[in-house]
Amino acid sequence: MSVDTADAIALSATATRLRIALTVILRRTRRGPHERQLSATQWAVLGRLHRCGAMAAVDLAHLEALRPQTMRNVVDGLRDQGLIVGARDPIDGRRVNLMLTDEGRAWVRGQQAPLNNALAQVLSQSLPSSELHKLDEALDLLERIAYR
Repeated sequence: MSVDTADAIALSATATRLRIALTVILRRTRRGPHERQLSATQWAVLGRLHRCGAMAAVDLAHLEALRPQTMRNVVDGLRDQGLIVGARDPIDGRRVNLMLTDEGRAWVRGQQAPLNNALAQVLSQSLPSSELHKLDEALDLLERIAYR
């Protein structure tokens, strides 16, 4: 798919607006100091495991475009917090598959995340229901991009 110069400039502007808007929205809904703090990379890994199921750290590193050493640090942090666990692959015993714990699944689903409530409040105060519906439709596209 070829993009002409004008379209490329417009696409770059759209990407910039999206990145800045997401940063501002997330900053507005920051959690308090008493709550669990996760990096964007840790959230991405939890989301990937939630959507795709158990997988090896090397596969996660590839999908998230991280070096294996970086992924090891991310995995160690999530494991230390009790959000993921590793289990030997029943077919290839040399391979360890990472999966969400019950607490990790609850965290991803928002059962323990006041951040989701804060974001929902910002959305409800900022957008009418017709625009919230459009946002929900746009999320399908964003998730397709995020998890391709």
